Amino acid sequence: MSDYKRFISYIYEYVQGEKRESLGFVKVNARDGRCKIQIHLRGFYTRGQKPCEAYIFTQKRERLSGQPLGELEDKNGALEWCGVTETDNLMKGGFSLEESQGIYIEGEDHIYAAQWDDFPVDVERFEPLRRSVRQTLGGTSEGTAPEKERKPEEEVRAAQITEEIPAKGQEVQTAPKQEIPKSKPDSRKEQWEYLTRHFPVMQYVDGEGAVMSSIRLDPQSLTRIPRNKWELGNNSFLLHGIYNYRHLLLLRRQTQEEITYYIGVPGVYSEQEQMMASMFGFQEFRMLKEPGAGKSTLGYWCRTLGA
Repeated sequence: MSDYKRFISYIYEYVQGEKRESLGFVKVNARDGRCKIQIHLRGFYTRGQKPCEAYIFTQKRERLSGQPLGELEDKNGALEWCGVTETDNLMKGGFSLEESQGIYIEGEDHIYAAQWDDFPVDVERFEPLRRSVRQTLGGTSEGTAPEKERKPEEEVRAAQITEEIPAKGQEVQTAPKQEIPKSKPDSRKEQWEYLTRHFPVMQYVDGEGAVMSSIRLDPQSLTRIPRNKWELGNNSFLLHGIYNYRHLLLLRRQTQEEITYYIGVPGVYSEQEQMMASMFGFQEFRMLKEPGAGKSTLGYWCRTLGA
């Protein structure tokens, strides 16, 4: 990650898992190993209402795992949170800003979320990394948001329910029934088989006699794929194509000699676009139809994936 990173993502309300209207934003500013996070959500608390709890989340296996940030405070007709933490270890949650994917906010009867790439969040897959400890807002823009003081008996209880994050190189010791062995990344074949069980597959024979299989994925479908099943990464060209055309293709080409896998990003052919695609590893353009009288042709920029 570069030394300086700054962006804004919009926060949306989710009703029964469906993305609704935008009700706020989260501003992230990372510099020199420190990351400042500011959350602004329209609304206010009524008397006796449970405060909204904010989390920053990453994807672990098939879950969206959230590290607690703290409770949003009612300020000037809006709900806000602000704090500073380490860029490479957000709120001591064991993952970095680069690995994070967005913000999840849980209210008494409302769910809000923001994903950095603005894709819908599969909120039903969210779970906290550990039990949240109520936190107050930092009085200035410096320093991690502090926790409220707790009584000694509360400290003991919190220690019993809080999952501790081990230091680098330190072994995590758990009860045998809770041990989860580290899984190595799936092979490309296993990844493809997983996808074919969860998404429709189209097949056809290309001009060279190879059997082509394709899976079309829209932004909402992408959020349902665990990272170990298919790496979609943060490739800017890929994200740009999805944003403009609202889908991409995962392709499998089989001949008698070999099987090759591709990612296909929708686009139109032009010399300028070819130069841009090549910079991000998309060397081949596959047309949907033969070029007509127009200057550009719709098709897919393809990038070969390793075995």
